[in-house]
Amino acid sequence: MAGEKRALMGNAGFGALEIDVYERNKSNIHRLRDHLPEDLVANLAREVIRRVVSKADTIEAEIEAPNAEDLEQLAHALIDTDDTIAPQLILGLRTGGKGAEAIYIAHLAAAARLLGDWWEEDRVRFSQVTLATGRIFAIMRGMKHMFEPVALVEGKSALFASVPGEDHTLGIRMAADLFRKEGWDITVKTGLDHDALVEQIEQTPARILGLSMSGKHSFEALSRLVLAVRISAPHLSIFLSGQSVDENMHLLELMEFDGISSDVEDAKERLSELWADSISR
Repeated sequence: MAGEKRALMGNAGFGALEIDVYERNKSNIHRLRDHLPEDLVANLAREVIRRVVSKADTIEAEIEAPNAEDLEQLAHALIDTDDTIAPQLILGLRTGGKGAEAIYIAHLAAAARLLGDWWEEDRVRFSQVTLATGRIFAIMRGMKHMFEPVALVEGKSALFASVPGEDHTLGIRMAADLFRKEGWDITVKTGLDHDALVEQIEQTPARILGLSMSGKHSFEALSRLVLAVRISAPHLSIFLSGQSVDENMHLLELMEFDGISSDVEDAKERLSELWADSISR
């Protein structure tokens, strides 16, 4: 099936939408959703809509808006049972000469806003909205290479943050000290609520975000944070550490972290690899 989709899309995705990334993220979100309570799934869907719309509002560009018919066509494609329609529309926009900002602001963000309105008006079902937001997120992940920032720090650096609601922050501060001894420039953020932390992460010039998770009780806040960061700061590599990661690996692997470790020495090696990879891109 995946081969048929890739053949159907042909080479149009080059420079526009990384099809393998899109397919992997869409599949993982679908599988993750099956393990989560409905209220958390609903909160994650709202987070995707809110962040996509918010990011579009920060992009300054004079872009021609699509007509109502084209916008509704994309919104309907995002909730269609056929997985190929929405990405084909995005690929068609790109090959038709639309730039990244136009695709994001005038099309994806506008469709997300429209779907949010339909949800509030009970014009679409909960299952359709979660399907659509999963596809929007996957498309954004497939387009991440088009939104690389122009200014990043050159030295080895990372932002370490505790997940909102975490009371145990000693571990992340100790880890920061250990990395500083290895020559890393580490900024630590703890005690921030979700929106405040996302805002700080959006502004960081670092290439790596290190998150700490102390237990399964943090999973809701962690999943919401990761979704927000993937949309708001797609250039960042996200690394997760904590003593509880091994026992929750079956869920964490579906969240597409760039690295996961429960051991400090292993974390040092993996972050060095992420750093080397980030500067080679």
